[in-house]
Amino acid sequence: MDTRVVLRVGCALLVLVQVAVGLWAALAPEGFFSGYPTPEVGWVALYPPYNEHLVRDYGMALLQLAPLALVCLKRPEPVFVAALLAGVLLFHLPHAVFHELHVVRTDDVAWQRLALWSPVVLAAALLWPTWKSARSRRPPTTAPLSPR
Repeated sequence: MDTRVVLRVGCALLVLVQVAVGLWAALAPEGFFSGYPTPEVGWVALYPPYNEHLVRDYGMALLQLAPLALVCLKRPEPVFVAALLAGVLLFHLPHAVFHELHVVRTDDVAWQRLALWSPVVLAAALLWPTWKSARSRRPPTTAPLSPR
C-alpha cells in the first residue's frame, strides 16, 4: 500500500476519535464527566469532584491537534505527520502511563487499556512509514567539493 495512503488513514483514525471525544468534553462537560465512555461505565466520574473547567480544557486540549491532522489528511508530508504524531504521543503516552499507575476500576481494565493505549500504539506505528517517506523524499547527498 502506498505510504501516503497509510499516513492519511492513520492520521484520520487518530483525529477521528480525538475530535469526537474532544467535542463531547468541550461542549457537554457534565455529560462527558458522568457518561464517558458510556453512562453505565462512567470512567471519568471515578475521579470526583466534577470540575467543568477541567473537563472543558481536556476536550479543547484534544481538539488542538485537529487542524494539523486536517493538513496531514490533505498533504501527508512527513514533517506535518511527524508533528502530529509527536503531539499525539506527548499527550497520550503520559495519560496512559498515569492510568496504568492509578487503576481505579478493575472489572473493565482491558477496555480501559484498549482506549488508552490505542492512540499511543497507532502513533508509534506510524513513525516508521513517516520516517521511510521522509528518507525517500530527500535529495541524494553529494560529496563535498574538494578545495582547489
